[in-house]
Amino acid sequence: MKILQIHNSYKYFGGEDSVVEEEAKLLKLHNHKVYQLIRHNKIELKSFFSKILLIKDLSYSRKSIKILKNFILKNGKPDVVHIHNIFPLWTYSILSYLSILNIPIIYTLHNYRLILENLATFDKKNHYYGTFKNSLILSKIFFMIANKNKFFFNKVDKFITHTQFTRNVFLKYGFKKNKIIIKPNFIKISKNKIIKTNKKKNAIYASRISKEKGILTLLRSWKNVDLKLDVLGDGPLMSENLKKNSNIIFYGNLKRSKVKKMINKSKFIVVPSEWYESFPMTILEAFNEGTLVLASSIGSIKSIIKHKVNGILFKAGDDLDLKKKISWILKNQNLCDKIVHQAKMDFIKNYTPNKNYQQLVNIYSEAILKKKSKNY
Repeated sequence: MKILQIHNSYKYFGGEDSVVEEEAKLLKLHNHKVYQLIRHNKIELKSFFSKILLIKDLSYSRKSIKILKNFILKNGKPDVVHIHNIFPLWTYSILSYLSILNIPIIYTLHNYRLILENLATFDKKNHYYGTFKNSLILSKIFFMIANKNKFFFNKVDKFITHTQFTRNVFLKYGFKKNKIIIKPNFIKISKNKIIKTNKKKNAIYASRISKEKGILTLLRSWKNVDLKLDVLGDGPLMSENLKKNSNIIFYGNLKRSKVKKMINKSKFIVVPSEWYESFPMTILEAFNEGTLVLASSIGSIKSIIKHKVNGILFKAGDDLDLKKKISWILKNQNLCDKIVHQAKMDFIKNYTPNKNYQQLVNIYSEAILKKKSKNY
């Protein structure tokens, strides 16, 4: 099968970028021909002038069609196109062009940007869906422009979402039931040995340093906690002001291999998100590495984590409840080992490459067959 992945990478490497990488590796491993067209904000949006041009082309980009057209002229038509993100560089224009060429289109719904303009402007719960520049008003305006040609989404053959929670959100905002498929993320099974919780020394946070990720709640909770916390990642809130607690060490961005090793050697990983994450990859990494997950009880996370079964949940945004759960973990480390074991079993059952490959190829094959049958 000849597959073209299309993606728009943000300034900071994140879970979406990781999913694109892993799916490409998995498909190549099974002898599929995989091409990638990835555009990068940090490359194309460096100057003020480039940002002005972006606003102009936000709903329809002729440049995107030109890039796609040149690719197909050089490499031929793919059997299927899998889009992971079109915001803000690609735009809906590519859906129109791919449809004209009669190429099956799969779109993974990694975030909620496709529905942001539909949210009530002054509803305080809107920040759960993620915002542009941390502003609900800006998000509303920006995505009203960006989603002007949203009707092109009728050209998409199948949408992939990661949990029942996210599927329900998109159904609520008008997506068709027969077009949305649940397929969780996956990672390669770790070869690292699982270490008992009481033999580990530190806790860890490994994500973007930004408000919606809950980093501020985490830092508030760590006052008077007698345990080292390793903070991995970068983001808009990274500054010297954050680095006031001597028990917290900031490492910045590290290679994924290093991140995995650090997760493996940590007592627990904190996932303190305060928005409706689609599917945090760090949870899978922890399941896989045999490290306890301490996560906020919000959105999709509640679909993945069952409290005191395969992880520990705390109330999102509540630093006191987070501190209480940290205390429970430190007092019940043998019980934590049982929870870790169950999480590893869940990982093997649901999140391995082999299981994910079958799901992914079935989605592609069904879309290709459906497209062919319509042409007869």
